[in-house]
Amino acid sequence: MPALRPALLWALLALWLCRAAPARALQCRDGYEPCVNEGMCVTYHNGTGYCKCPEGFLGEYCQHRDPCEKNRCQNGGTCVAQAMLGKATCRCASGFTGEDCQYSTSHPCFVSRPCLNGGTCHMLSRDTYECTCQVGFTGKECQWTDACLSHPCANGSTCTTVANQFSCKCLTGFTGQKCETDVNECDIPGHCQHGGTCLNLPGSYQCQCPQGFTGQHCDSLYVPCAPSPCVNGGTCRQTGDFTFECNCLPGFEGSTCERNIDDCPNHRCQNGGVCVDGVNTYNCRCPPQWTGQFCTEDVDECLLQPNARQNGGTCANRNGGYGCVCVNGWSGDDCSENIDDCAFASCTPGSTCIDRVASFSCMCPEGKAGLLCHLDDACISNPCHKGALCDTNPLNGQYICTCPQGYKGADCTEDVDECAMANSNPCEHAGKCVNTDGAFHCECLKGYAGPRCEMDINECHSDPCQNDATCLDKIGGFTF
Repeated sequence: MPALRPALLWALLALWLCRAAPARALQCRDGYEPCVNEGMCVTYHNGTGYCKCPEGFLGEYCQHRDPCEKNRCQNGGTCVAQAMLGKATCRCASGFTGEDCQYSTSHPCFVSRPCLNGGTCHMLSRDTYECTCQVGFTGKECQWTDACLSHPCANGSTCTTVANQFSCKCLTGFTGQKCETDVNECDIPGHCQHGGTCLNLPGSYQCQCPQGFTGQHCDSLYVPCAPSPCVNGGTCRQTGDFTFECNCLPGFEGSTCERNIDDCPNHRCQNGGVCVDGVNTYNCRCPPQWTGQFCTEDVDECLLQPNARQNGGTCANRNGGYGCVCVNGWSGDDCSENIDDCAFASCTPGSTCIDRVASFSCMCPEGKAGLLCHLDDACISNPCHKGALCDTNPLNGQYICTCPQGYKGADCTEDVDECAMANSNPCEHAGKCVNTDGAFHCECLKGYAGPRCEMDINECHSDPCQNDATCLDKIGGFTF
């Protein structure tokens, strides 16, 4: 890996010192935190820790349900959990395949490969399958050329392919191999009664009735206004033996009041509002940013939608819309999208990038350390004295030992002589300080006891005086 520039190294060091969650390991705050779901935090001898998850949970902080808790893998397949992602895959036993190991490799899709001409075989059960054919082919096994691909059937007919040939199923009123020929219903007499004239139409026919008759086949007497031909609430008035007129309600016109007058010409809708015609009136359908009769009033989305912004974003209303000013690490119209910092991260190959808010962390494989997992982990060899905390410098890869009380030095192997420290004799009452490895002990004068000779021994506690004499405690002895 090319050497990192000094400026970049110092920036990475600052990030390493300030961020809340270290990339290489977590630190136990007590027996549980920061683990969740009743996970126990266990500390290694070098001071780093891990979460020991209860059954049914996994992940760095035991934050994921174990996807293998309900094993979906069939036919002896093994469920393999990806602890950091909370996902699982099936490792199939020999002779089986599929996402859940549900298919046998002896299935026809694998053995005989029945789908021809590039078709894809889909397993439906242990023994059945279905072929999805490439464009231009059809049939159960994609064995036929799709003769319907050129749309040979006319006039809305249905095309089917059989043995590389097409067949057309015609709609009523059409005939021919491709349903291209209109059936002339007027060739057969008797469709229209009372002297009506038959008019052939594509796929159908129509009767033109003589005066005094009406109906599909001119089979009914025509009486104006019975029933009324006027629609939309119009009133019918007979004006002759075979004539009538309709008086229309406001907003309608036409000989039978069949047309709704369009009120939208010269409408007053503004700001992108769409005019919707009504009956003798119109309405304006406003875009979401506007309201009012004519879409002239701005909608204050920040008041209307108090949750329009998330994750600490600030909502700013403006004419015809609003905008969210997002805090660092978030994006989107409502600041709901966590920016994927891993998309631009440079974790060393072999490590796993964990996206956080406005930052990322690299989860290093064993033996690697540093912000980008680009350093060898100097703590792997346990260079620090037992009981010391070991960490790896994220810039140069050297180990750093934090010594326990009583030791000092780069490896915490040097004993601290507590007895030789200036003006700090730890033993009281003239006790003699004796240095030991990693600690000290006090040899007390007669009459004193305790780790630091801090306690005066009360010789009277043993009731040494006889014949009702009174015992008086002294330094190093007693009197009576």
